Amino acid sequence: MVARKKTDNDGAFREPHDYKADKPLLDPLFSSEIDYLVRMIRMREIYAIELMMEPIGLSLSAWYPLAVLRVEDGMSQRELGVRLNLKDAAIGKAIDALERAGLVLRRKDAEDRRKALVCLTEEGKKVGRKVAGLRKQFRSVVVDGFSEEEQDRLRGMLMRLYHNIDNFVKP
Repeated sequence: MVARKKTDNDGAFREPHDYKADKPLLDPLFSSEIDYLVRMIRMREIYAIELMMEPIGLSLSAWYPLAVLRVEDGMSQRELGVRLNLKDAAIGKAIDALERAGLVLRRKDAEDRRKALVCLTEEGKKVGRKVAGLRKQFRSVVVDGFSEEEQDRLRGMLMRLYHNIDNFVKP
């Protein structure tokens, strides 16, 4: 297995999962355990998204915000954070990066001047379409070899896992 660390120019890690294995390595001790498999699938997903986003100069943090804004452009930073289950600081950092890249801008809400709406620029709309294509490609890779029925069953099981964990962590 070859492993590498992805860093910024100053050598700092860009993302919490930046220590990457180029080849998937499932530890035989845990490979039959569902929680471990879910974690490893998520880590591979992060790695794949980073590889897809790198040629367009973006990171994982742009993947879902662009997807949401492409469908529902012009929502507040807070609304976007709630939709993506991100803390205010995390969504703020993601929007700042998208703004620096010229993909979004913040506009005052005509109905509530205290609120700024996050809107895609023309370039943001182009990149959003490109990311939508990457997302479609990735989703088809994820379910390659699965019948429609198997995909529906898997989706249902994943929703049950989500609700089981949600019920476990509720006070």
